[in-house]
Amino acid sequence: MTAPAAHPPEAKSADVLGRHDPRWLRLQEIIRVQSLKTGTFTLSSGRTSTYLFQLRQTTMLPEGGALLGDIIVDYMKSQGIVCIGGLEMGAVPIVAATAAVSHLKHYPVDAFFVRKAAKEHGARERIDGFLRDGAEVLMIDDVATTGGSILKAIEGIEGHSCQVRRALAVVDREEGAAENLAAQGIKLAAIFKRSDFLEI
Repeated sequence: MTAPAAHPPEAKSADVLGRHDPRWLRLQEIIRVQSLKTGTFTLSSGRTSTYLFQLRQTTMLPEGGALLGDIIVDYMKSQGIVCIGGLEMGAVPIVAATAAVSHLKHYPVDAFFVRKAAKEHGARERIDGFLRDGAEVLMIDDVATTGGSILKAIEGIEGHSCQVRRALAVVDREEGAAENLAAQGIKLAAIFKRSDFLEI
């Protein structure tokens, strides 16, 4: 994918912001220390892997959440998007951090998450938070492998006449998510890609 013209050329492999941005560099270090695991793992896609990005150790860290919120609000503002959502559980801390930071940055956004299944009590809804009919939504995921979680989240908001043209992953594992989403008319942006973590 090509970075927006407002970003420097080095943003090609991480098209949300450039690699020399101090926020990118600090967040990369946090992920490397807190969230990158090696071993044998089964991913949510069902695939096996010798490495894992356990991103909740970053997204629920105060500094990690603040950095992500700041970066994502700037991205949303650049695209003119004021609604953000994603599938539980990976997207929940990111969506919450973004909503809080958006208030501090004077660009308040609507935020919600989609349950994998409707609650069996109460209102029995799949959506929690704020989703306005007709809104353009930025769908979020912490780690994108095949894009399945993003597509499930989009399925969960059917009936709300919302538009999803862009999705954003903190880390794109570069295993088909961008292509699968593009086939549905959705452009995947990523703060980081697998290739940004050279020890893998």
